[in-house]
Amino acid sequence: MNLSLTEIQRRRGELVERARAEREAVRAVLDGQRNLFWLADRGVEMVEFLAARKGLLLVAMLAFAVVQPGRALRWAVRAWGLFRLFRRISRAFA
Repeated sequence: MNLSLTEIQRRRGELVERARAEREAVRAVLDGQRNLFWLADRGVEMVEFLAARKGLLLVAMLAFAVVQPGRALRWAVRAWGLFRLFRRISRAFA
């Protein structure tokens, strides 16, 4: 299949224009989700903050357990269930 140089240039121009239009469409979608990305970024920052200060997290959990032991126990049971689910999923994909 021999394509002439002008035909190749025409096709290249079409592809460049198509790529520009697709980039604009993706940018419009992502701009609409800006608040969601902001919230996710804050969540990641919070997790990193708490991971760097494990002692602070431990003190807060102990204070919560002393003040509201029933609720703390329910949360501990839920956390244990989520931990087991996470381990089961991670083993399945390993």
